[in-house]
Amino acid sequence: MRIRWDLSGVWQLTGWRQYDWERAIAFGSDVTPDVDPVEAMVPGSVRRALVAAGVVPDPYHARRSRESEWLEHRHWTFSRPLSGDVGAELERHPAARVVMRAEVLDHAGSVLAGDRVVREFAGAMTPVEVDLTDAVRAGATTLSIAFTEPPQGLGQIGRTSRMRAWKARFGYGWDWTPRMVQTGIGGPVTLELRDGTPLTDPVVTTEFDERDQAGSVTVRADVGAAVRLRVAVMGPGAGVTTTVTGPGPHRVPVGRVEPWLLRPAGGQPFYDVTVTVDEPDGDSVTRRVGFRSVRWMAADGAPADAEPWICVVNGSPTFLAGVNWVPIRPDYVDVTEDDYRLRLEAYRDLGVRLLRVWGGAALESEHFYDLCDELGLLVWQELPLSSSALDNTPPSDERFAAEVAEIAASYVRRRAHHPSLIMWDTGNELTDEAGQVLDVVPLSADHPAAAAAAATFGELDPARRFVVTSPSGPSIWGVPENAGKGVHHDVHGPWEQFAENEQQWRQYWESDDALMRSEVGVCGASPLDLLAEFGLVPDQAAEAGRAGIDDLWAHSSAWWLRHVEHWDGSGTLAEWVDRSQHRQADYLAVAAQLTADRFPGVGGFIVWLGHDTFPCALSLSLLDFHGRPKPAATALGKVFRGLP
Repeated sequence: MRIRWDLSGVWQLTGWRQYDWERAIAFGSDVTPDVDPVEAMVPGSVRRALVAAGVVPDPYHARRSRESEWLEHRHWTFSRPLSGDVGAELERHPAARVVMRAEVLDHAGSVLAGDRVVREFAGAMTPVEVDLTDAVRAGATTLSIAFTEPPQGLGQIGRTSRMRAWKARFGYGWDWTPRMVQTGIGGPVTLELRDGTPLTDPVVTTEFDERDQAGSVTVRADVGAAVRLRVAVMGPGAGVTTTVTGPGPHRVPVGRVEPWLLRPAGGQPFYDVTVTVDEPDGDSVTRRVGFRSVRWMAADGAPADAEPWICVVNGSPTFLAGVNWVPIRPDYVDVTEDDYRLRLEAYRDLGVRLLRVWGGAALESEHFYDLCDELGLLVWQELPLSSSALDNTPPSDERFAAEVAEIAASYVRRRAHHPSLIMWDTGNELTDEAGQVLDVVPLSADHPAAAAAAATFGELDPARRFVVTSPSGPSIWGVPENAGKGVHHDVHGPWEQFAENEQQWRQYWESDDALMRSEVGVCGASPLDLLAEFGLVPDQAAEAGRAGIDDLWAHSSAWWLRHVEHWDGSGTLAEWVDRSQHRQADYLAVAAQLTADRFPGVGGFIVWLGHDTFPCALSLSLLDFHGRPKPAATALGKVFRGLP
């Protein structure tokens, strides 16, 4: 049995100097907080609550994100009353346990019931469960989550070999966002009364035989060998119930089913798989699934040692026209279902088929995956590891490998039932290095972190594809002098390289022989109205207007100011924006079309970047900060929608 109380809603947020919240427990009202209590929505971030309360300004205007960087150097407590029903239910079920479960606590701190620290936590990549039973029995009436200072040194430039904190790195500053380090609670957040045999996050996966249109469900559950489970599959044309024993895997034939479709014109045929412990009031979990087949074939002319990059969905070879997905906002726990829907529907309408969820962030939310399922968008999910320029090799000790395995297992348990999810990898641009930075090769499969990921995915989700990293193969970059040598498998770039003029750009793509293009980017300006809205239009009448533009735009776009012509103060800013946007559109359309024309000699073309996380003056995105298509999106849409 499991009774749940939803803990989303209004909490109280208080800011403290280092560990003053602990001193307040010991000395009571004698301790004055550094930031007086304000209302905070949960799920939600510290920054959102303080902006709403007028404590810090809107971080998205000009350079004002700098005015909230001090939030990193305080401790924060989220507090709320415990429901009176919890104690009463515990009295009725004396053998039960009371557990708080939070999908995301970002990043480290303590959970308190009343004045008692019940558990410390660290890491934002796996759910946190805290047993509050003894505290509730002792009469605790409040629940608090205290966050200490976040880890440092996780930004774009650094050394992956030294990065051990499990926190999304992009918020520390990347080429497409300034520093905005999140502290907050991601949902769902629940209080649960658990009695009997617990059933938490069973792995539910499906298979589909495209020849006879038959489906099957496989269930893996973390239960004892003697525990009986009822498995029911219900949906269009199907109604199957069976009983199995032990953790599995248990394969349940379903018979003829309707297939889940890539970008359907109408709705999708979904099925509910309900797994229930076979005991009175047994615990139960329901997963919404779809049935589809995904297999991979070698690209035409591919070297014998290359990974297969032609994706075959329900029997049809499919060019993977895609975008790289990053969090919609730096404080990603604040993102709503509507925020997701706006962007995902835009991608669907542009003809996008695949979203690569980049490894410098985190596991995407259930909202994201549910919408991808509904819209028929494929997903490639990376584990939360990424390159760092100075070195790109993860730590190789046993403890780190065990942590990678734990995170991989958690990702599978929470997302493997989604039909949109087609592949995993260990992380973004991970490499093997021997004192070199540019002359590197992708991470080898025998690196302990990659081996741990592979073993975990192989055990819990064996039918879904796993690759070690992206890019993969003998060469990490697509370099013109290596064309024709068979070393360009899955490659990244270019991002403004080989693009001094349209002729050079076209020649580069005409000679391309890569089997997969999983990151390609061209820079373009944000719309003029967005620049004005967020304080990015300099005062052209002022003497210092031109001199100040680099400093103003460098806050979000410094990486790209040095690669492309930026406004020099001559003519009008509107004219420059128009030139910049149409250059991005023309260059991306050329690259995408020439790549698609080589199919099935190449598996796909994935644009870096899908959408802006911050209102950048210049970026590689297709959708602006508000989720509106830039001209580059429109141009790519003509290519992508024209694909077979």
